Amino acid sequence: MSDEQLVTVRESERAFVVAVAGEIDVDAVNELQEAMALALRTNAAMTVVDLSETEFADSSLLNLLLVAQQKHAAEGRPLAVAGPFRPTVTRLFKITGTADHLPLVGTVDAAVRQADPQH
Repeated sequence: MSDEQLVTVRESERAFVVAVAGEIDVDAVNELQEAMALALRTNAAMTVVDLSETEFADSSLLNLLLVAQQKHAAEGRPLAVAGPFRPTVTRLFKITGTADHLPLVGTVDAAVRQADPQH
């Protein structure tokens, strides 16, 4: 097992980015839940979940993203889920039908531009 962090965060005025690497399943989702809770406590204009380095995810990630989307909407704060997505993650979104319900964006930069088109 690697000592590498699965979830890292970085914050700017425009976005709080939660980057997820490796495999996210029921055993690893707690770290991501903590990062998403932190995101809502910051003053960043939006939250971006960067899944570009996520190699595998299961329904625990989908559940977390759907709940996060509801919480962000209740706070009036944009949330984006950014790629580029690996084939296993794309497949998960497609076979579960969540691709139509989550704010999926091609890259973190595109997500930030979409929320703040003046930059």
